[in-house]
Amino acid sequence: MNPSHISALPPSASARGSGTSWLAVGSMLADLAFETDRLGRFTAFGPGRVLGRQAGEMLGAELASLLSGPSAEEAALSANEFQSIVVTICVECVAWHGRVRLGGPEGAPRLYRLSLAPRLSGGSVAGIYGLLFDMEAPELSLPSTADETGMGMPFRITSILDAETGFWTSKTFGDEITRRLDRLDVEEQPGTLLYLGFSRAEEDLWPSVAMRLAEELRDIVRPTDLLGRIDGSTIGLWCDNMDHLTGGERAAKFCATLPALLPKQAQITVGVVPRWPGSGEDASTVMEHAAVTLRLADFASAGETGLMSAWRVWQTD
Repeated sequence: MNPSHISALPPSASARGSGTSWLAVGSMLADLAFETDRLGRFTAFGPGRVLGRQAGEMLGAELASLLSGPSAEEAALSANEFQSIVVTICVECVAWHGRVRLGGPEGAPRLYRLSLAPRLSGGSVAGIYGLLFDMEAPELSLPSTADETGMGMPFRITSILDAETGFWTSKTFGDEITRRLDRLDVEEQPGTLLYLGFSRAEEDLWPSVAMRLAEELRDIVRPTDLLGRIDGSTIGLWCDNMDHLTGGERAAKFCATLPALLPKQAQITVGVVPRWPGSGEDASTVMEHAAVTLRLADFASAGETGLMSAWRVWQTD
């Protein structure tokens, strides 16, 4: 790939100072980093080509043009679907993650993970940030660093996305929840946080369980739901406009259906925490409650014959 940098549209269209830095960093983390305006038209790319094409050729094109299928019918469906996603992200200020199959530089189709998030400017949504990950590329071995004892420790890179699942990392997940709370309070609507844990699986299975669970969750959650990787054995799911009853129903369904789909039928436990409008609870408080409730579900699971999956709902005094 010939290194090149394509900046955004002229400064009159949007301020670009910080964007250049984000695109450079984004391109280090993903196979493609890009931005769009509120209509989903590309305004900037990170260094390099766009799936084998010159980035300059894509400026002004719609996001759907990158994702269009091999046939006219598939392209039309893709355009309609992603236009709806763009509108939802810009209006609701939410993030979206999904899998897409695209033609690579040689024309052979490959599976990619697409992550989209709102791009804010002056307190309002100005467009979209996007990251594209090639899921069929060979895994890279990361270097090791030594701890104080001289023993090798795995080298980790902190980013806004978890490398194994493509979900928000814990801190970013909490930040994304925080952005929802004021709106939910104004609309007098609840929200519910679910922690899905699989710590009872063998630790060396955690990465494969997390990735398999991530695939299933992406296919069944709503587009407005948030997904985050809380720690090595916990995935978080935040649902706007959902109360504890619906959250409990969803948790029960997860416990009944997901283990059979996971490596070695790993059992899961679920902690459910509602957040009521006007309660004043911030995201960190709700996440703390979810961690406690998940532990209660773990205890209940350990007490059952055969270590069955279990779920619990946070109870207030």
